[in-house]
This record gives sequence, structure tokens and C-alpha cells, in this order.
Amino acid sequence: MGGLFSKKKPKKESKITEQDKAILALKQQRDKLKQYQKKIQLNLEKERHVAKELLKQGKKDKAMSLLKKKRVQEQLLNQTDGQLDNLEQM
Repeated sequence: MGGLFSKKKPKKESKITEQDKAILALKQQRDKLKQYQKKIQLNLEKERHVAKELLKQGKKDKAMSLLKKKRVQEQLLNQTDGQLDNLEQM
């Protein structure tokens, strides 16, 4: 019965600490890296398909340059995998 006439307790204000800000920044970075990985993977699939078409058309030089570009993007993908692993270990 005392609940009817009791005073309401003031709500505690949640304070955002520097640690909370750092965690948020890490999560945002993780999300950006995952988005970047998806973009690279889509580009890799597209370029692989285009290279096959170029080979069918007999344009071996253009196909080779695309495959070299694809190799560089695969290296970028591996680097972002490493960065994601580092972020997740923090």
C-alpha cells in the first residue's frame, strides 16, 4: 500500500564513457570492413565472369589484365580479413 503515496525515484542518467565511445567506434569500423568485404567479393565475381567472356572472345590480354586486378583485390580481401580478426580480438 505504500506504493500509492511514495515519491517517484529520479531516473538515473546514463553517462556515456570514453570506453563506450571506443567500443562504438570499433563496432562501426567492423561494420564498415564487412561492407567493404562484400563490395570486393561482388567485384571479384563480376571480374571473373568478364574475364571468362573475354577469353571466349579471344581477348586474352584483356582477360589477363583483369585477372591481375582480381589478384590484387583478393589480397585486399585477405588484409580486411586480418583487420576484422584484430578488431574482434579487442
